[in-house]
Amino acid sequence: MRRSFPLLLAALWLGNVLPALDATLVGTALPTVIGSLDGLPLYAWVFAANLLALTITIPIAGKLADLFGRKPVYYVGMTLFTIGAILSAFVQNVEQLIICRVIIGIATGTVVPASQTIMGDAIPMERRAKLQWVFASAWLVASVLGPTLSSVIMSYLHWRLVFLVTVPLGLVAAFLLTTQYEEHVERKSHRIDYSGVALLGGGVLALLFAFSPTNRSGGINFASSGGLLALAAVLLAAFLWNERRAAEPVLPPKLFMAPVLGIAALGSLASGMVQSGASSFVTIFVQGGQGGTPAEVGWVLGCMTIGWPIGAGVGGRMLMRVGFRRSIIAGLSLVALAQIGFLMLNRDSSTFFAAACMTVLGLGFGFSSVGFMISVQNSVGWQDRGVATASLQFFRSIGGSVGVAIMGTIVGMRMQPVFERTTAGTGISTSALLDPVARNALDPGVLATLQRGMTEAVHDAFFVQAFAAVAGLIAVLWFPRVLMLNRGEAEEAIETSLETPAVPTPVTAER
Repeated sequence: MRRSFPLLLAALWLGNVLPALDATLVGTALPTVIGSLDGLPLYAWVFAANLLALTITIPIAGKLADLFGRKPVYYVGMTLFTIGAILSAFVQNVEQLIICRVIIGIATGTVVPASQTIMGDAIPMERRAKLQWVFASAWLVASVLGPTLSSVIMSYLHWRLVFLVTVPLGLVAAFLLTTQYEEHVERKSHRIDYSGVALLGGGVLALLFAFSPTNRSGGINFASSGGLLALAAVLLAAFLWNERRAAEPVLPPKLFMAPVLGIAALGSLASGMVQSGASSFVTIFVQGGQGGTPAEVGWVLGCMTIGWPIGAGVGGRMLMRVGFRRSIIAGLSLVALAQIGFLMLNRDSSTFFAAACMTVLGLGFGFSSVGFMISVQNSVGWQDRGVATASLQFFRSIGGSVGVAIMGTIVGMRMQPVFERTTAGTGISTSALLDPVARNALDPGVLATLQRGMTEAVHDAFFVQAFAAVAGLIAVLWFPRVLMLNRGEAEEAIETSLETPAVPTPVTAER
């Protein structure tokens, strides 16, 4: 079959749209799903477990893509995505849902780095910057299609069907990549850094448990958290020591010594805390605290995913004109600006105001993420591009995992006393605010008290993401003004298999 560049773009586009649809489809449905499964005390774990699996998988998948090629890694991810989606439709309790979200997290952490690395291989930098609107449109489509489909399915069918929407799309994506992309990987013996994988996974897991509620009471044991933090520090220090000596490290330390990747990693870490915090807790703020409908939740969540591709599209076209540094600083400035709006939200706030905050947040992520990704991809060679690309999502996911865990703990600790005082002896579930049927059966006075408690609890949690946004903005002020960039292969390499990247040449990134 003769290869077609548009069909290759379609395969890569689908690789981006699947995680986007998972975020908007499932994200819109999750408050109702959690309410139906009576799982509010473990709400944060549904997100945190997904992000944890994503975090651990990303650097491993990026390294495997460099060692064995992008296509095999892409196929494994798509297979896991399909399995996780099907299993999610049959869960009976929130614990089973958490396991399924772990599978989806592993799948996303495999597909996204492989897909983004193929973009870096197959498309020269200048054209890739101009084509960012194509890839960003995956989020634009998902932001419109996801909440709409989710609301219709939950209103007229059953929430379980929401999880199955992505299955046929994954099959189409795998078929297109098989027929439209060919890569030539030098076959040689490899030494996979298994000890690095184990140390990294253990360290991140200990860190997440340290900040997370460990039971359905929503509480946290501070004595055990101190021990877990110490364990995390030891394991992550051992990981760094191991990486300096490993023949083929999971995260090569030499890459992060360069200011481009080092500062991009810090910016991604902060962005991840803000992104995951907003996606996870604005939804329960609107549905649980303000009494909104799933359609309103989908609309508010969709505004961020609409703003993101618009920011990415505009930012990608302006990147070579204004420079990487200015684009990234502009993006993080918008992210920080959105936090002022989040801190102003209360029970009586309009959903339009929440949607406006999410739109500004999405625009900021769009500008900054394009600058981070393209600058990092073009400051390394082919042999490191997979792990360098994956590292951005890795640090974003670490930030998201820890951020959601901390915010979930704050919400749980603030909400639990309110529930105990208000619903003692009534048998009312703590998940009643998220279940539309149970919520309608509550006494108006009890409902008002619980909603006030929910909005106050989430409001306190918003300070965590506000701190992260400001810290990220400060970090990127040190982003280099002059970058060493690969100017890309010849134009005809777009439709052929990848070639060895050109020798880096200095390019002024500020004008």
